[in-house]
Amino acid sequence: MYKSTFKQYLDKQEENKKITKNTAKNYYSNFNALQTLFKTDNIKFIKKPLETIKEIEKTYTNNQTIQAKINIILLLITLYYPNLKEYEEYYKIYEDYINKIRGSIIEEYNKHEPNEKQIVKCVSKEENEKIITTLHNNVKHSIKTKENLIALRDYLVYMILEILPLRGDFCKALFVLDTPNNVYNINTNYFILNKTNKIVKYLQQDYKTVKKYGVKTHTINNELMYKYFVKLYNYYNNKLKIKDKHIFYQTDMITALNENDLSKLYKSIGEKIIQKSISIQINRIQNCSSDGDLIEYLYDKAQAQNHSLGTHTQIYYKKNLIKKT
Repeated sequence: MYKSTFKQYLDKQEENKKITKNTAKNYYSNFNALQTLFKTDNIKFIKKPLETIKEIEKTYTNNQTIQAKINIILLLITLYYPNLKEYEEYYKIYEDYINKIRGSIIEEYNKHEPNEKQIVKCVSKEENEKIITTLHNNVKHSIKTKENLIALRDYLVYMILEILPLRGDFCKALFVLDTPNNVYNINTNYFILNKTNKIVKYLQQDYKTVKKYGVKTHTINNELMYKYFVKLYNYYNNKLKIKDKHIFYQTDMITALNENDLSKLYKSIGEKIIQKSISIQINRIQNCSSDGDLIEYLYDKAQAQNHSLGTHTQIYYKKNLIKKT
């Protein structure tokens, strides 16, 4: 009962654009994890806040993971037991706890210290060069087999994440030629091959923070990558005869790659070439951290003016003002 009604609720929220598809998926996954943890198909565990919190803490060590589980409990109380005094008291206990967790998370963020997992999974310059060189050397001049196509796919996947350190949303994009008659579905991402200008554009319309940042267009003008995008498109079009082309497929070349597949693929690339488990998230963290000295400098300037880094860069910063020094 609870599982099906919770799923229906999430589907409705997604349909009404109140939450994204990924958020709905994460909420449902965390709900299932709670039922598995408490070995039940109901939600009676929410009636024992202290015991429930203790069990969650015993099972999970990451504060963000714990926060995600408690968030679901708060949602369940709101959804199934609104305006009931007993459950309002339960809600308050969980809410007070999660506020402490959030405080700890913010405190950890403000330290800007990498955890052990992030340190271990970081890729050095030499390791990165080895991965790129190996993947590039695996790409054949002529694509004749599935193995050839997989090698081309793996190279493009890795290089896209080098140029655009995105989340995994790009793997579900459609792959189209740039024509004046193209109609782009607002709920779909697209890789657009422009043979006139010899560039590839990534039209990003369906991603985690689209409500805040809107539609984005990223241009990939790397000549070598462009050549390989053309090679990929031509093989899909001429050999596989795919009409509605996705950008990447699983090894069967029938089923489109999804974000879970992409994470596993990216991880396997590191394991095969440098014997290291790598991740898309760590790739994003490394990319951001490469500007650490500049960020620290701006943070210190912001602190001197008694405001946040966000206020410093979004409100106070103006382009092309003359300098005093």
